[in-house]
Amino acid sequence: MKIRVAARGSRLSLLQTEEFLSQMRAVEPGVELEIVVVKTTGDVIQDKPLYQIGVKGIFEKEVNLAVLRGEADIAVHSLKDLPSELSPGLVLAGFSRRASPLDALVSARGYTLESLPMGAVVGTSSVRRAEFIKALRPDVEVRPLRGNVDTRVGKVLAGQFDAAVMAVAGVYRLYGEKPPVSVVPLRPEEVPPPPGQGIVAAVARQEDSHIVDLLKKASDPAAAVEALAERTFLREVGAGCHVAVGGVARLTPSGLEFTAGYASGGRRHVVRVFGEDPVEVGRRAAGLVAAARGGGLGVSSANPLKFNGV
Repeated sequence: MKIRVAARGSRLSLLQTEEFLSQMRAVEPGVELEIVVVKTTGDVIQDKPLYQIGVKGIFEKEVNLAVLRGEADIAVHSLKDLPSELSPGLVLAGFSRRASPLDALVSARGYTLESLPMGAVVGTSSVRRAEFIKALRPDVEVRPLRGNVDTRVGKVLAGQFDAAVMAVAGVYRLYGEKPPVSVVPLRPEEVPPPPGQGIVAAVARQEDSHIVDLLKKASDPAAAVEALAERTFLREVGAGCHVAVGGVARLTPSGLEFTAGYASGGRRHVVRVFGEDPVEVGRRAAGLVAAARGGGLGVSSANPLKFNGV
């Protein structure tokens, strides 16, 4: 059986795609997999933050369009790039083993959030990352930083930014265990990551039941449960990329632990929910975060971090 796989053409995207395809080969050794590279608008436009480009699901739509057009059989994505609702006719069926879901402070000097100098320049084009960083360190300057992982790391190493906020998984997937920069993970209580971060996901046409079954068979069970909770949260909270909302689930022997939060105007609100059912946990977390948004963040979960001994 031959399956055509649509993916973005960046080095990181192809590495992630191969990561999931290796799981498919493990359960179906004779399968033939051919990668079809799709260049998206988000890859072409690098001089604007994603929320300013104005295309919802900017990395998802054009890659999935190859599947809808019959040019590919499945599409592989970073799960965090997929909006809560897929195009009609498509189903989310495959999930890789999860890498770290956390964001990290990436720098050339080993900075932590606490040790960043006053007035440091921190790069990110994510509204979520920017708002949480400004809530924790109101003295630093947050500037837009777009581009692939190599580009952003290069700008940090060149001294254009004192630090950048990036996904732990992306840096280590690209560079291996010895990246050229310091990678200091940010706890979800500090900066809740985007739902789905660290998971590579596969989408197929709902009508292609044999492919959907293969994707499900190749999926990591824990990642699938965490993904269900996080995508329920994303759908229920109703936040796009222009709203500073994050949430992450962690499957433990005693059940699901979900940490989520919202930040705006220098304040942040973080909640934690426990439960057994991923849909119910995701909904409860979304309800608490939505209440915080609607209430204007009347309760802040923490004061800004101290820095340089102050």
